[in-house]
Amino acid sequence: MGILELLFKRITFSEGRLTNHDLNQVRESWMKVEEQLSLGKPSNFNQAVMTADKTVDYVLKAIYPRTSTMGERLKAAREKFRSDPQVYEDLWYAHKIRNELAHNLDFHLPSFEAKNVVEKFKVALRVLRAL
Repeated sequence: MGILELLFKRITFSEGRLTNHDLNQVRESWMKVEEQLSLGKPSNFNQAVMTADKTVDYVLKAIYPRTSTMGERLKAAREKFRSDPQVYEDLWYAHKIRNELAHNLDFHLPSFEAKNVVEKFKVALRVLRAL
């Protein structure tokens, strides 16, 4: 294999699959997300976003077990969203919001936007056939 082939070779990840146990874990986790949203306080909205992101990451780890970061998993999952690329872009957006919550103490997420972000995670989970 030539140097150019090595440099431009598309990296692919072998896929795993979701087990019934995984699907049950996702459902339980999603119930916690909805419970946090129903409580209505800013801290609960933030927690709902964080839990929704963790839930998507759990699913992506099961599907792409050889990836080491959420970013890698999201890149590997692009093909799963081929039929609706906007869902993929929305998932990246939602993950970026989660990162702001986790790393920027001055970041405040309005309740309507928290609900919007959680919905983006939910749609992605449906596309991944985890919900």
